[in-house]
Amino acid sequence: MANKKLESEIYNLPVTMKELGSFATTLFEFSTDAMLVLDAVGKISAVNTALCNLIGDEKENILGKIPEFLFAGQTDVSSYKNFIRDLINNGYWSGQVFGRNHSGAVIPMDIHFSAVYNELGEANHYVGICSSVYSYISQMNEIAFDPNIDPLTKIYNANAFLHRLEHNIHKVEKDMSVLSLLYIDIDHFNEIAKVDNYHAGDEILKNLGSTLKEILEESDTVARLKSDIFCVIIQDIYTQESINEMVNKIFARITKPYALHPKIEKVSISVGVATFPISGETPQNLLASAAAAAKESKTKGGNQVSYHKLLTDLE
Repeated sequence: MANKKLESEIYNLPVTMKELGSFATTLFEFSTDAMLVLDAVGKISAVNTALCNLIGDEKENILGKIPEFLFAGQTDVSSYKNFIRDLINNGYWSGQVFGRNHSGAVIPMDIHFSAVYNELGEANHYVGICSSVYSYISQMNEIAFDPNIDPLTKIYNANAFLHRLEHNIHKVEKDMSVLSLLYIDIDHFNEIAKVDNYHAGDEILKNLGSTLKEILEESDTVARLKSDIFCVIIQDIYTQESINEMVNKIFARITKPYALHPKIEKVSISVGVATFPISGETPQNLLASAAAAAKESKTKGGNQVSYHKLLTDLE
């Protein structure tokens, strides 16, 4: 009886913060997931063995540097700068990237970063988990890897989107027609993504992608540009009224109660619309115009649409 009482007392001993820190360190180091920690300015302060194995490099060569290897395989040279900016501003970043290992081979990766806050509410570290898309495919053995598809949402990724936008612009130039570009930014995503220990964020992103595909025509292009930014290329719409109807249809579907997550009653979006050729004659200019219009929607409080220029301006 005395032995049982002693065992009970041992099991009920409180765990100290020092012991919790030791447990966390052990979990970090021996996790099978590739993990790294960035400091407040985005430099690597810690990596685990799985991360070193993933990229084929030693810890000594990684610590204290910025994690450019995560984006070294991207075609957009500004991808890393955009990642750091969005991570610091939002405290959260999730998406697919094309990194490079130490030997120079491109590695498609799914990465998830979230901020760690101090007592003052300031983000002083960012913890990231990196997973090779190839490893998922070899484990699940379900589908062939497609470098044009975002593995989380199963819609086009940023690289494929830019190529399709350029192709579509050439097509409408030849046909002397128009196309519209929708830039969709989820309002307050950093806050709502924290529900269910950040699992809500991934669910919302996946459901938004599938919902947009259901609403739009097969000829339209739906893509996840980065983090919580989606873009849609709409073809064969020739009047401002038709564009308005399409945008209103998207709002009506997405803003229904619990439409994108069973625990979140309302998710709203800020949308910017740009139209070729009046809003820009290159993919970069058209995208910048749509992004500026979406920023205007967000500045006004979100849950609305702003047009860079109306289609009626062509008349």
